[in-house]
Amino acid sequence: METNFTSIKTRHEIFKETRPVFKSKLGKLTHQRISGDWHFHGLGFVQGHMTYVFGFNMGFFKKDEQSAVYDTVGLNVLVRTNGYKSDLRLKFDAFFRENLKDWALQTGEYGSFRGGKGSEYSRYKKLSEFSNENGIIDFINDSITGLQKVYDAVLNNHELFKDVVRAGVPWHDTIEDLALEAKQIN
Repeated sequence: METNFTSIKTRHEIFKETRPVFKSKLGKLTHQRISGDWHFHGLGFVQGHMTYVFGFNMGFFKKDEQSAVYDTVGLNVLVRTNGYKSDLRLKFDAFFRENLKDWALQTGEYGSFRGGKGSEYSRYKKLSEFSNENGIIDFINDSITGLQKVYDAVLNNHELFKDVVRAGVPWHDTIEDLALEAKQIN
């Protein structure tokens, strides 16, 4: 059975079911990006003069260069390792490498059109593995719940995460605030 899970209508319906779970377990989303290679919603973090430090993203991705459409769905954690304070960036990378090893199904590198480079820790599945939208929604929501567990480790590493804030207005929600809020709600 061939199903088009990549139509804008289907993606919208899937995001309508998964965004509230993302917000309650991880925090308010900061951005949405759409291109021929991805359609995702994300929660980015910055610290001081370091622009993008890391982010949590959920959505649809084109991972097979031969594919004409998005072929993959899931979540990723992107950790930028180049740029200002690269030594601190590598500490964030080491933290996520250790604390996402049981969550991530894939690891790799990423590069951005703005020159950012770093590590990608992802929990992806091919869209062809799903027979209906509910399976995709369940996979994304389960992945969000699994990713939320990293917040306990964040709270136990105050020195590393102090002053790391959500990359969105009003620019004062720390990752530790989001972790504590998520613990209280869930």
